[in-house]
Amino acid sequence: MKEIQRISITDAVVETIKEAVETGEYARGQKLPTEAVLCSEMKVSRTSVREALRVLQALGYVTIKPGKGAFVSETAAETQTIRPWYGSEGAQYDDFMEVRLVLETLAVRLAVERATSKQVRELEEVHSSFCEACENHDLTKLIMLDETFHLKIMACTGNSLLVNMNRQLLKAYRVYRGESFVNEKLYDRAVEPHGRILDCFRSGDANQAVAEMERHMRITRQDMVELHRLPSEK
Repeated sequence: MKEIQRISITDAVVETIKEAVETGEYARGQKLPTEAVLCSEMKVSRTSVREALRVLQALGYVTIKPGKGAFVSETAAETQTIRPWYGSEGAQYDDFMEVRLVLETLAVRLAVERATSKQVRELEEVHSSFCEACENHDLTKLIMLDETFHLKIMACTGNSLLVNMNRQLLKAYRVYRGESFVNEKLYDRAVEPHGRILDCFRSGDANQAVAEMERHMRITRQDMVELHRLPSEK
């Protein structure tokens, strides 16, 4: 493994381990070296390694088994096939975004119409924690809370088929979130769309919620254009 020159940079550790998985240095199901060994190999702190493993678990690359250690996910190969969506093959990424746009806008309309006051409060709590994580540049929490925010919207629909369809794309969502939140310039751009969507839950305006979700998806795509130089939208 290559040595990391700057200490305690979680995203650098994440990228190093991801590269080792993607190149086959670590096979699916293989146990990763202990935290102590990884610290020694990459010349980083134990905190950086521990946080990186949590991020990699959120991204679907690693499974952490309490008392046993971290293992390369059995679906890591599936995760790798997703990566071209964020590289040169823009059409594949656009196909993905078209499907996500349909699912997310349908979900938010149903969710605003059906959410209980308790569910709205839970969504508010998630957003508050998301804002705090953004201010602290906490990569791990940003990924997890962004996923939680959208999952809770899906749950509010009460539509089990829609929830299950969304679950099928969850691994791809995790890869995207990891790619975007690693870039500090995009932290702030993730907060406003969630806040606008949450306002629609408070007001009960389903039509505006759909408009805000569509806006959120446009920002999402533009983020990936900037990160990976995909073709710009016309």
